[in-house]
Amino acid sequence: MRALLILTAVAVPSTARATDLRDLVRAPRAELEARFAAGTPTVPPLGFAEGRAIKNPGTRRAPLNAALTRPVWQGKIFREDGTMINRVFGAGRAIPASVYVAESRTDGAPAVVFDYSRSKLWPDVRDEVREIEPGLFLGVMYKGGQQKMFFALDARR
Repeated sequence: MRALLILTAVAVPSTARATDLRDLVRAPRAELEARFAAGTPTVPPLGFAEGRAIKNPGTRRAPLNAALTRPVWQGKIFREDGTMINRVFGAGRAIPASVYVAESRTDGAPAVVFDYSRSKLWPDVRDEVREIEPGLFLGVMYKGGQQKMFFALDARR
């Protein structure tokens, strides 16, 4: 007599999280929104945090946009004086911002704000970030009060 083996699939809730910049660039908009909402308003550590722009999240264009933006913007450098500056074109530095915790335009909860209002180039830009995993930050960029894109910063060394 033969034994019949029946395998059944059991649905297991996904607890997988994006753990690197590439995963976040490929994530759908709904996941980015949920991760940002669940994040913690923690100021990134001093020094350089590698970054990726996330335009058109959830589309096939998002990874291409991130790759095309990479030569121009590499991330942010956080300084002891409570400011940060964007690292651009390799070692260049441009567009400084004040860093503080304030109410998020996204959901009204606290977020770390990068305030460019004193900048000559981007006075109408504001970034908001939250830590979504230790050393991994997800941000939202606003220009003229409108959400323009997401971005991610990896401060893990």
